[in-house]
Order: sequence, then C-alpha cells, then structure tokens
Amino acid sequence: MNPNEYKKLYIFAALIFLGFVGIVGRIYFIIRDHPNHVEYEGSAPRIVKIQGKRGTIYDRNGTPLAMSEPKSNIAIDPRGVTYKKEMTAFLIANMPQLDPQVIEKALKRDSNFQYLQRDAKYEDVSRLKQAVKTKIKDVNSQIKSIRSRKEGIGGEKDTQKNQEADYFRKIRDDFASIIYENGYKRVYPQGKLLANVLGHTNKYKIVGDKQNDGIEGIEWKYDEFLSGELKEINKNPNVHIPLSEDDLSVYDGADVYLTIDADIQFIAEEELAKVMEKSKAKWGSVVIMEPSSGKILAMANNPSFDPENYGSPENSDPAKHRNFAVADLFEPGSTFKVFSILAVLNENLSKPGETVFGENGRFFFGKNLVRDSHPNQYMTIRDVIVTSSNIGTIKFADRLSNKQLYEYFTMFGFGQKSGINIAGEASRAIRKYDKWVPIDKGNLSFGQGLSVNMVQMVRAYSALYNGGVLWQPVIVDRIKGFKDGKKIDKIIAPEPKRLTFKYNSDRQIVSMMEGVVTEGTARRAQLNGVEVGGKTGTAQIYDVKAKKYSWNRVVCSFIGGVPNNNPAFVMMVAINEPQGKEYGGTIAAPVFKAISERILPKFGVFLNKKEKDKAKIPDMIDEDKTGTAIAEESGEESDLVAEGDYVRVPNFVGKDVSEAIKLAGLNSLEVVISGSQLKNKIAGQYPKVGSTVSAGTVVTLETLKEEKDENI
Repeated sequence: MNPNEYKKLYIFAALIFLGFVGIVGRIYFIIRDHPNHVEYEGSAPRIVKIQGKRGTIYDRNGTPLAMSEPKSNIAIDPRGVTYKKEMTAFLIANMPQLDPQVIEKALKRDSNFQYLQRDAKYEDVSRLKQAVKTKIKDVNSQIKSIRSRKEGIGGEKDTQKNQEADYFRKIRDDFASIIYENGYKRVYPQGKLLANVLGHTNKYKIVGDKQNDGIEGIEWKYDEFLSGELKEINKNPNVHIPLSEDDLSVYDGADVYLTIDADIQFIAEEELAKVMEKSKAKWGSVVIMEPSSGKILAMANNPSFDPENYGSPENSDPAKHRNFAVADLFEPGSTFKVFSILAVLNENLSKPGETVFGENGRFFFGKNLVRDSHPNQYMTIRDVIVTSSNIGTIKFADRLSNKQLYEYFTMFGFGQKSGINIAGEASRAIRKYDKWVPIDKGNLSFGQGLSVNMVQMVRAYSALYNGGVLWQPVIVDRIKGFKDGKKIDKIIAPEPKRLTFKYNSDRQIVSMMEGVVTEGTARRAQLNGVEVGGKTGTAQIYDVKAKKYSWNRVVCSFIGGVPNNNPAFVMMVAINEPQGKEYGGTIAAPVFKAISERILPKFGVFLNKKEKDKAKIPDMIDEDKTGTAIAEESGEESDLVAEGDYVRVPNFVGKDVSEAIKLAGLNSLEVVISGSQLKNKIAGQYPKVGSTVSAGTVVTLETLKEEKDENI
C-alpha cells in the first residue's frame, strides 16, 4: 500500500472517531436537557430496598389487633444539593408542618440520605410532589428560553448562555435529590387493647436493617413470621418500580391469629381499669382461659400503654409495657390450698365427715405459731376450704409425706414454666422436699414460700375443672401466609398432659369451691342464677430488707370457673399492693363477678334478671390473709423462706446488654430485652432498683432510646 492510501485511511478513521464523539456528545446533551428529566444520578444509592408488608395480628374472630398501612417518608440527599439556601427556602415554603431548623440541619449533613419527615400525611406528600413538578417545569422552561436566545455563535455571549443554562440544570438536579420512600406504618386499630401482650414495633427502623422490627411481646416473639421479606432492586429510588400488588404479596409477612377474643379482652381491661383507679394498686391483671383447650381468651394488664406512641413520655415507662400475667411471680396464698387438700383426698387420707380442731385461730406447728384470720373450732375438710383456714390446711396436709406433697405440686406444673407461647414467662422452682426445714411443709401447704405466675394458676385450676387435662397454654393459635416466598399454614396444637384423680377428688374440690362463693370468703363473686366456684387469696409480700412478711403489702386474688359444674372459662384476677385494707374477697372477687356478668352471654349463659336480696356479708368472712408463722422461743416472726428465694433487684441502667444479662443471672433473675441488643446500654428497667421480687422473676431491660434522627 502506497503512502497516499495510508493517508486516506488515517483521514477516514479520524472522521469516524469524530463522528462517534459527536454522537455521544449529542446524546449527553439530549439526556441532560430533556424537559421531563427528574432522575438524580448523584450520590444517592441505586439499590432500592423494598420490605414486604408486615403481617397482621388477628384475634380469634378475625378482628385486626395490629396491622400495617401504607406510609410515605420524605428524605433528601444532602450531597446531591448544590444550592442549599435555595433548597431550604423551597422546602420551608412547601413543608410548613416542619420546623425550618430541621430542614437546615438535614441539608448540612455530610450524607447521601437524611429523613425530613417520617409517616408523612398523604396531602403533605402530594403538595410537595406537585411543587417539585411545577418547579422543574419552570426550570426547564428557563433552560429552553436560554438556549433559544439569538445572540450569535461563539465568543463571550455563548459562554454566558452556557453558564446560565448550567445554573438552572443544577437547580433542577437539586430537586431530583428529594426522595420519596414508600413503606408501611404499624397501626393498632383497637388502641391500647392487649398492648402489653402484643408489644410494638420500631417505627424508626431503616428498611434493610437486620435487627428485628418487633420490639416486645408477640411483635418480637413472632417477628420472623410477621416481617416481610426484603427485596433489593437495582433502580433509582425516585423512579416508580413497576411491580403489582400480586408481585409483591409473596414478600409480605405471614398473619398471626390469636386465641384472644377482642370483646372479652375489652371487658376485662375495662373492669380492671376501674378497680385500679379506685385502689391505686401497683399493678393488676386478669387471665381468662378456656379449660377445654388451654386457649387464652383474655390477658388484661394494668398499667398499660399506647403501642403507636410507645416513645412518648406518658408511654415510655417500662412498667407500663410489662405483661404482669406471665412476667411477675407472687406467692399464691390461699388460692393454693386446693392443691394440698386435693392431694389428701386423692391419697384417701381423710375419712368422710372427719373433723379437725381449728385451735381458735392459733396453732403451733413444731416450734412455729400459725394463725388464722378468724377463730375456728371443729372443721370438716370442706370447711377448711370454705373458711380458708391455714391451720386446717396444715393439719390435713401433714398426713402426706414431704415427697408426696412436693410431687403433687409439681404434677400440676408448679415450679416450672407453663410453656405458653409468648415471651417473658417467669418461673421459680419449688425447693426439693429433701431440703425442706420443718415449717416448710406447713407454709407451702397454704401457698406461702413458693412463687407462681397467673398463667400457671389458671392452667392448674383448669385441670381441676376439666377432669385432669393439664394443657400447655396457648395464646398464638395459627400462622398463615408466606415465609421465605413459600406458603405456610401452621396451626399450633400442643399436646396435653393427663393427670389421674382418684375417689372423685377433683369433683370434691370443685364442689368445695362453690361453697367458697355461696357461704365462704368469696360471696362477692356470686352471680344470680349461675353457679360460681373459686378460691380467694390474700398473700403477704416478703420484705427482704426486714426479713419478714409485710402486714401492709399484699397480693389480692380470686380464681374460679363459671358455671361451676361445667365452666365456659376459668378466670384469675390479681391486684398487687392495693392501698387500704383489702383482701381477695373484697377487691378481686367483685372484678371476677363484673367481668363474668358481661361475658357470659357470649357463651350462651344468661343471668336471672332480678337479683335476690342478700344478707350483709360479715367483714371477717373476707379476711383470708395468709398467716405468718411466729417462732416460739423469741416471739419474733420467723423467716419462712430459704435464703435466695427472694432477691433485691440490682441497678442495670448504664450497663452493656451482655453485662446486664450476667448480673441478672448472678441474682437469680431472668431478663427480657426491650429494644436493640446491638452495642446498646441499658436505659431503663422494671422492676425498679431495690424492689423485692421472687427469684426467677423476669426483669424488663429497656435499651430502646428514642434516638430519632434529628432531621425528623
């Protein structure tokens, strides 16, 4: 090939290269100056994270208790904004609901993503979008006008035109830095109903954060099922992602169905709130169980909180979030006597019509003096239950060996967790019978020196009523929906444990409990035309500092079934530390009655319209306080509990989560962490520092500080 041909080839290649550069340049300017340009290609990430909708929590009748509804968050990319002052002025003018300082701080951040407003109202988002659209349209008009001006080609004037156009292009790109993040907001359509059981979610959690959405309760326990699947799409966050609801539904969380009946729950909470307001008690709780299935129909707690506004000052106290029905241990007192007497009947250690002497209310058991709240003389085994006699209970229970009595208590599930399928259940083992001191047999027989939670008690009483089926209690009944893209339909049906009753011992106890209501300590639980059975309890609270039981601090309770011969439900009411002189029969039994009157029609049971006149109930009948043993030699109240049965709650605040968990273990306490456990310190706790609690009690440790983004 001659030199001229090489020269022609080089010229041809150069022309092709210049043509390619020209085409690329033209494409760039077309894209840059497109009148509908709204995308921002700056520092904002192109990976969009979409979280499937969180599953709904329903009651047994399909009433939604917790659900997710669409929401929008308004954010901005501060690094992508060139003219901060212009953007600030624009946002202030179009987001009047926000403090201008919030906007200014957000724009000063060295970040590519800052929230301006979470859970923004629909009208606020629409107004801002329209304002941005109008602004971009105006800017595009300005750019078009500049480019169409006829001021010659080249020279200083052409440069000035380009500079003006660049200025408006940057303004336009600034508005492409506003980000609309679509997601879901957790709402609780029934307000505070069941809040202490449901828990709440972290409304400040960023999409894609690997920590749980659920913070407490069922929201936390079943977070792996409720949480929607995270989907990542390589798109600009300002561009609509063309996915239909059907496309996204497979990423939604599963729905959780509870055994709770919202109507019964509402009534229980309302009646409990009335007595709490009147008594100024520390806490109160109601648990209602279906004895034929072990399903929990209601679990009311007071105090409570608003789960949608959990971080507000009036809702942030950890005590208000606590599920007292499972997390707090207490001595059952006289409600426990039925299990001691049943053991005697089941072992055939009492003859029909046999009586024991009540010692006129004062009796030495070994070297310890045991008292009844009122004097009794000769009593049958039925009289012991009806009058709630400590002395009579001890005399009959002493016929059993320590081992027998211990085995009956554990047979009913005491000293071990009930296994209810929610988080935070507290439990403390009963001391082994071979380690009992002489008085232990006596005080354990009437419910002193051991600790229970309310679910354990309702479960055990249900076994008395249903012929000996000890159910594992359930509150979550079914999980239905999608999990990891696969369809699931999980029904929770735990296996029951069968107990053996001989000599109709269970029916004898049920009959005695009816006598407690008709003629004994629980007359205030009577219902007109419907048989009620149950047992009262007024248990003194042990004072670790004073090393004795308090005369002023008590847990008042009543537990029973309605109708007594074939109960639709078993209910326990517990009121902890009411002010004034109160007993189980005076404060807990009336709550039981009020709730039963309102919920029985749901079970097809109706009361008589006119109530018969009743004789005044003597005060002494209601005085069923668990007695205190007194040492014979010194006359001082004896320490009825072994060292370590009660502890004082240490200070967890300020400690790391791992350190706090270790400290709890050293003090024989269990913990539930409320909030993030990732590199967090404890910010609050319940029970409070220095409180006296049973060993094995659950302590709620609050790590969730309201560390809201300061740009929100």
